[in-house]
Amino acid sequence: MVIALLLYVVGQKFILKPLAITLLLFSATLSYFTQEIGVIFDIDMVRNTVETIKDNNKQEATELLSYPLVKHIVFYGVLPSLFVLWVNVSYKKIFKELVTRIAYIIGFGAVVVALIMMNFKYTTYFSRENRDLRVYLTPLYAFDSIKGYVKSEQRKHKASLKLIGQDAKQNKPSAQRSIGIMIVGETSRAENYSLNGYSRETNPKLKKESVIYYKNTSSCGTSTAYSVPCMFSLLNRDDYSPVKASLQSNSLDILEKAGVEVIWIDNNSSCKGVCERTGEINIRKNPDPESPFYSDGEEFDEVLVGKMDEVLSKMNSQQDVLVVLHVLGSHGPKYYKRYPDEFSVFEPSCKKSSPQECTDQEIVNTYDNTILYTDHVVSQLIKYLKEQQSENDTFLIYASDHGESLGENGVYLHGLPYFLAPKAQTHVPMLSWFSEKYIKNQKIDMSAMKNIEEEKTSHDNLSHTLLSVFNVETTEYKKEYDLLVR
Repeated sequence: MVIALLLYVVGQKFILKPLAITLLLFSATLSYFTQEIGVIFDIDMVRNTVETIKDNNKQEATELLSYPLVKHIVFYGVLPSLFVLWVNVSYKKIFKELVTRIAYIIGFGAVVVALIMMNFKYTTYFSRENRDLRVYLTPLYAFDSIKGYVKSEQRKHKASLKLIGQDAKQNKPSAQRSIGIMIVGETSRAENYSLNGYSRETNPKLKKESVIYYKNTSSCGTSTAYSVPCMFSLLNRDDYSPVKASLQSNSLDILEKAGVEVIWIDNNSSCKGVCERTGEINIRKNPDPESPFYSDGEEFDEVLVGKMDEVLSKMNSQQDVLVVLHVLGSHGPKYYKRYPDEFSVFEPSCKKSSPQECTDQEIVNTYDNTILYTDHVVSQLIKYLKEQQSENDTFLIYASDHGESLGENGVYLHGLPYFLAPKAQTHVPMLSWFSEKYIKNQKIDMSAMKNIEEEKTSHDNLSHTLLSVFNVETTEYKKEYDLLVR
């Protein structure tokens, strides 16, 4: 109805056909992702799309292109558009055209109102009990999401940064230097972690380490653009929005204020504004073709292990250091590109651009190989930190930004609105590891720490835990969210 009214009102000569064709092509593209993959274009998905464009992330954009997408657009967009071009539309003189259009609008509106009033009881009940259906209105819901995103960005640009945690200072029980690694995982879902009880051995190396695995961790969102800023925000998920978070200091800012050197190394899209004031090295934007980890225009995550010495050599040897590593992890839809051939343990795998073209088992096999490789990368980083512990207190924290759907109920990838998202997209792996020296110098009660594994945790815990591991005192710190204190 809304689209019909729009075309009646603005569908004048030289406007009607271009507008109709634009709507058809846009709707065809949206319907592919909604019907075939299960992606909903809400504000967060619009934000994710805009961030991909801002980051000039050609790899991610091109990976979404596929034959099924082109076929869908041709059938539902191009062919109807050709029909629109073929139809001859005759226009009356301006006054007669205006009267005719007004008559049609009034008549059309009257019919709609009459139908609603005749079935008012059932219409109101249906709309009240099925509010979730609004997200499938194509392209209206996408237009509404775009409008919401634009409004939020306008508010963001009108406001100034609020500095919080300016009272931050370190109060360490030991003079020993601390070196920490925070790994921002990508698209890892907890149910495919053997550490979480998965039947397949996807964490053979990490199970040999003294890691604390938090089994019941919920993500802040279901997309990178939403979750990553939330992971480092001092706002709880209930109060959080990407705009709010961008307008105040985050935990990395507070750590630097307290005297901790922070560096963000990205093998993914970007830090989504989190490292704006702390500094970033982006490997994905400048992959090294000579690297042993180079493959098809990008580098495997293992390249990050070799970057540690290079980065630490440039740091002040007296200051504590936090290195944030943003990995490519299990980013889809081309899961098979995320790991070297030697980690293709679970076969047969899916080697196609669109996961729905593969069998369910092939998708799971390929995805599990990405988890297996991430297990290797994280264990290599723990090994590196062990080598540093003779002169430093060392620790590692890993948390994925969101999970992933692998075809369950016809849903693939991620990004569904949180209220619709299945657990596969919101239940994420999170773990920590501490060197023996760190445990001793910080007087950590490991038995108490192990007890936390069964508790409910979330991204809300991360910022306060990061402040705690570096012994940062500030009024922004909340003890109840600290994973080191129970």
